[in-house]
Amino acid sequence: INHEEGDITDIFTKYCGEVFHMGGLAGIPFTGKVGFGAFSHHVPDGGHCAVLMAPHIGIDDLGHFGAYSRDGQGHSGSCCGAAVGAYLHCKACKPIPDLSVDPAFYQFNYIINQVHKNMDAVVGDTECAKHSSLARLMHKVGADMLSDCVSVDFGDDQSTLIILTGIQINMPRPFDDFFLPIEFYIMKKDGTKEDVFREAFAERMRRAVVTKKGANTI
Repeated sequence: INHEEGDITDIFTKYCGEVFHMGGLAGIPFTGKVGFGAFSHHVPDGGHCAVLMAPHIGIDDLGHFGAYSRDGQGHSGSCCGAAVGAYLHCKACKPIPDLSVDPAFYQFNYIINQVHKNMDAVVGDTECAKHSSLARLMHKVGADMLSDCVSVDFGDDQSTLIILTGIQINMPRPFDDFFLPIEFYIMKKDGTKEDVFREAFAERMRRAVVTKKGANTI
C-alpha cells in the first residue's frame, strides 16, 4: 500500500531511477551502515545520493488511525502492523524480548524495545491520537538510526547526500495517500547540512493547513 502510483515512493523511483531498499519493518533502515556503504559506493563521480525514510500510518474506512481496509479483506487490519503490534505488546505489559535471542525476530523485537523505552511519547486523549504519536515515534526511531548510518564517503568532492524524511499516510479509498514531510536537508562533503525544508515545503504546507475543531491530526 506504500508503492501505489502517486505515492512518494513511486514519485521518488520515477525521478531517481534505480532504488536500493534500506528499510525494514516500520520503515526503519535496518540495513545499517554496511547497507548504506554498499549501495552509496555505486554513486558515480559527480553523482549524488538521495535517501527517503518514512514510516507509515493507515486510516481505515471508519476513520480509525493505525488501521487500514485492504483490498479483498472484509475487515481492517493494523497499519503499520509492526508498530501497532509493538505498541500493543508493551501496552499489555508483556516481557520485553532480548535482541540477542532470536535473529528471525530481530526487527520486530527492536521495535518493541524502542516503543517500551518511549511509551511516554505515545500520548493522546483517544486511540487515534495515540496511534498518531506512535507514527511520530517510529519516525524518530528511524531518523535516529538513519543519522547513524549515512555518510558522504562516496562519489567525488562535488557529491552530496540528500535526505528526505516524513510519514506516509495511507488514506481509505477513494482518497489519495498523503506524505507528511518532516526533514529535508542536503549534506555536503565537509559534513555541513543545508536545510531546504522551508524552501521546498513551507508555502505548500501553509496553503494546505485546514483548522477544524476536534479534528484528528498527524
